[in-house]
Amino acid sequence: MVTKKRILNPDILRKFSFFASFSNEQLEEIISVAQKVALKTNDVVFRQGELSETMYLILKGSVRIDRENGEEKTINVARLNQYEVFGELAMLSKEPRQATVTVTKDAEFLVIDRALMLDIIRASKPEEIIEVFSVLSDQMRAANDREFKETLSRRTLEAQMEVEKQRALTQMVAGVAHEINTPLGVINTAVSIMARELAAPVEMTTQRAADIAESLELMRRNVERAHLLVQDFKKVSVSQLVDEKDTFNISEAIQETMDLVIATLKRSQIQIEFQDKLAPSAKTWTGYRGFLSQILINLLTNVERYAYPKGAGGTVEVKIDLEDNKHYRLTVTDYGKGISKENQARIFEPFFTTGRSFGGTGLGLAIVHNLVTNALSGEIRLKSEEGKGTVFEIIIPRIISE
Repeated sequence: MVTKKRILNPDILRKFSFFASFSNEQLEEIISVAQKVALKTNDVVFRQGELSETMYLILKGSVRIDRENGEEKTINVARLNQYEVFGELAMLSKEPRQATVTVTKDAEFLVIDRALMLDIIRASKPEEIIEVFSVLSDQMRAANDREFKETLSRRTLEAQMEVEKQRALTQMVAGVAHEINTPLGVINTAVSIMARELAAPVEMTTQRAADIAESLELMRRNVERAHLLVQDFKKVSVSQLVDEKDTFNISEAIQETMDLVIATLKRSQIQIEFQDKLAPSAKTWTGYRGFLSQILINLLTNVERYAYPKGAGGTVEVKIDLEDNKHYRLTVTDYGKGISKENQARIFEPFFTTGRSFGGTGLGLAIVHNLVTNALSGEIRLKSEEGKGTVFEIIIPRIISE
């Protein structure tokens, strides 16, 4: 929606550093000609590669700036809010847009085109022109610095994700090895009973036959249990190492991951309850098994580390249901100590942790947030109250399109 009425006070332009040095007459001219545009959340202002000769002043709302790199990955470059400017460099240089800008909160913009800016610059004094380009230089330097920090943070996160994968696999190997010892011990006992009964120099009795049959059944059940553990480990471990999109039963994938994590959480007395609320027809997911398992592993490890006092144990509920016809909702709930309000705002920030003294890196939840929002095109919600526990809600599409 575009309006050409002059409904703005020229002084509002002085809130933008780009126009700080402009005269009142210049600001009056801009206000009289510039267009005011209103866009809704998720509307795209412009896309990377498009040709345009306009710059945008954010009067209200906020935007996200994303750039596609050479690896066909989308990188979030910046988030801009009220009284910030974007698009000015492409406007002046007449080069294609270097990024895609999307509205993240209902916004209003003042749109200024290249012709108007050139007219004003031509009529400006040399010192005024120098000031304009000085502001442009500062903004470019700030944008480059912001992008460098973002790239560094992303690379660190990617490296830590690989470390976390290897650590999770190591923990699972230890847990599975411990769990397999139990059925192997039962099988060994059953074999001993059979060997004893078969070696006895007396004729076969009904009781001896029953003892042997019972031993065989024990062996069968425990061989099956060990086989399932190995199969689950194989599926989860392979998916952790190869991030390939696949179509599979999401409920089974969650259960397989939980069965392996349970083996490592037993030492902390953590009990996991799985509530599968999906109808059989809704269980087929096109997505990434490895990313899903890593999200669950990180969230459950976080519960072990932070939610309950060491050794005291507690319950964790994992639930899968539908948010709507196109999205799943995966919920992980604990009833531990909760997260303080001041920490909730920073909980997904890389390197923020309250548990560095006992092994926390501050990257576990940052990795979860990155996987949910970027790899799975979803969102993550946090609800927590001190002393009452924490709930993480993860909303992901039923079909991952990218």
